[in-house]
Amino acid sequence: MGTQNNFESRVSVFNDALQALQSNNESQKMIALCGMAGVGKTTMMEQLMQAVKDSRTFDWVIKVVIGENNDLKSLQQAIAEYSGERLDETTVDARADRLRKMFGEKSQQGQKKNLVIMDDIWKKVDLTKVGLSPLPNGFKLLFTSRFEDVCHNMEVQFVVRVPVLSGPEATTLFFKTVGPFPSDGDDDKRQRTGEAIVKKCDGLPIAIVTIATTLRRKIVNAWEKALRRLERDDLEDLKSITNSIFKMSYENLEKEEDKAIFLLSGLFPDDFNIRTEDLLRYGWGLSIFKEDETFATTRSDMEICVENLIRANLLTKSDENGCVKMHDLVRAFVLSNFSEVKQASIANLDDISAKRLAKDPYERILLKWSGMSGFPPNINYTNLSLLILMDGYELSKFPEDMAKIMKKLEVVSYENMGIPVLPKTFEHSTKLRTLCLRSCSLTGDISSLGSLCNLETLSLVDCNIRRLPSAIGKLKKLKLLDLTGCVDLYIDEGVLQDLKDSLEELYMRASKGSPVKFTLANCDELEKLSHGLFALETEFISVGSLKNAISGTYSKIQRNFDYK
Repeated sequence: MGTQNNFESRVSVFNDALQALQSNNESQKMIALCGMAGVGKTTMMEQLMQAVKDSRTFDWVIKVVIGENNDLKSLQQAIAEYSGERLDETTVDARADRLRKMFGEKSQQGQKKNLVIMDDIWKKVDLTKVGLSPLPNGFKLLFTSRFEDVCHNMEVQFVVRVPVLSGPEATTLFFKTVGPFPSDGDDDKRQRTGEAIVKKCDGLPIAIVTIATTLRRKIVNAWEKALRRLERDDLEDLKSITNSIFKMSYENLEKEEDKAIFLLSGLFPDDFNIRTEDLLRYGWGLSIFKEDETFATTRSDMEICVENLIRANLLTKSDENGCVKMHDLVRAFVLSNFSEVKQASIANLDDISAKRLAKDPYERILLKWSGMSGFPPNINYTNLSLLILMDGYELSKFPEDMAKIMKKLEVVSYENMGIPVLPKTFEHSTKLRTLCLRSCSLTGDISSLGSLCNLETLSLVDCNIRRLPSAIGKLKKLKLLDLTGCVDLYIDEGVLQDLKDSLEELYMRASKGSPVKFTLANCDELEKLSHGLFALETEFISVGSLKNAISGTYSKIQRNFDYK
């Protein structure tokens, strides 16, 4: 939607914000872009960020996304990670002191200019508790928020309002997005119908672009049908406008796989960088791609699916490689309009959310929280097929009686979950097809995973496992094994040999300069295994004595992708 920033109303707003960012005026250290959801605040923020980078206004720029979750520890962690720093402190105050010290060092007593961008603020953020106040000389903060009062409560000195598009601007955006008309003689009808559609969009860029994208290269009857639908629907507010348009865009998706991946994407938190590889692995576990028998064909279909959703303006490309994003208005549409999918995404498990999960037998649940010491009780897990847990750094106990109830589980994903206890957690999950663990400290023996007889995807990325036990060889249906970032990994002899009849993809990229500790027996097994692999990614400690094995292995690589 970058074209909207070329309009006169946007140029003046953009220039005002850019001038404030570039100013040395100490009264403009905090700047905010405010406006309703879908008006283009994040788009303008990204263009401002690019402009100050191009002009080298700042020596250092980072961006963090806030969203509905206002957890201070998570915010501090995000700021540290984007800054390339680590926070080992456990309390909010200690972490704030650490960040203030870090910012002071980067400022070099005002000699260096730095910008911190906080996108999509919903509630007042206590900058002192975070560690962003008082700001050192040379530091500036840029916020985006749909709530102007929030920015004023945070004592932001310079607030820029991003308006909806004027009538002529909205019409121009619509017809520029829809592209050239087909040569069928219906130009006048399209023009009149398009102008009527634009009026229904109330100058909201996300609504205009989405419906224009849907009508590209469509016959005039499709345009008239879209207009009749907008006139029929009760479009009294922003939600009803966007819901009507998103529903049309969704219904115009031709493939059921596209619709299923779209709904799955709506499960992730606001402004989340959704890894397309995660969508692939979860989609495989949920049997979304029913006609595909191999990961090779599924990955190809997945790329087509994501491209279709981006073209429909239901997903957008992320600035993070291999990721996509879903606008929060689109996500709200998914979560409120597809009750048959029965999925819930909870950023913080408050009493209201807990009651919802206890009452309804959801099929898919994503829980994102930090600071909890135990797994939430009294949740109805009987129909659960997908469970994603995120950012429970102190959560380790998974009640075994709940695991017995969750017999329909097909996909389980843990990310940043501290030290999860796995040995008996999933032994009753005979239907489990995908198990993804990322950035979890698996310090113990993982031999119990060998009992997951139907497991087809196993990911242990950055999980600190030091040994791949022989029991993993019992996974006779395993098609994908991802051991990326497992430091100083030792592989039991026989594991790779036992997996050769089913495994299609194997990832063992090193981390921190400590690749897999291959033995000669491992290399012999890997050479035989490689003949049936579609993708292989690995590094060796030594190449001298393993030359033949390396040559035999790498000659079989047909495709490689970067999965971070």
